[in-house]
Amino acid sequence: MKKYMMLCVVFLLLVACSNNTELGSNPPKVTVEVDGENYDTELGSYCWQGGATGSGECADKVGPEELLNGKQPIVVQPEAELAIQIDLKRQPDEVALEQVKKDQPINITNFKNMRVTAPKEKGTYFYILQADWANQKEKNISDGDAWYAFHIRVE
Repeated sequence: MKKYMMLCVVFLLLVACSNNTELGSNPPKVTVEVDGENYDTELGSYCWQGGATGSGECADKVGPEELLNGKQPIVVQPEAELAIQIDLKRQPDEVALEQVKKDQPINITNFKNMRVTAPKEKGTYFYILQADWANQKEKNISDGDAWYAFHIRVE
């Protein structure tokens, strides 16, 4: 009986240690900093494997324009610097930023070191930040991915 109990304890410890707790149970909060002020983004679609249980969860949401409907855009000056911050010790392995016009994504080429410059032209611009956390042990497996939406108004 003691051997059986010890085997059960070892098995439970192995299962508990193999789960990805460093990511937490939900996708992290992402903010945009402009001129020292932080603004929240809206979490879009995601699949997440974090948490002590090791179970995954996926959510599919509407596009950025619909997701941000009724929310105030971040007001910025032309060519203002926007710094994106992910509130998680383990940063994503891959990050991409896209501007969305009429549901058509446009890759942002000046997105470097989690920073981007606002356009020169006045107007409202919608963005999607796509982040992916690769599994540290198994290649081609994701521990989590999420996209975040925000919009700016250049005045």
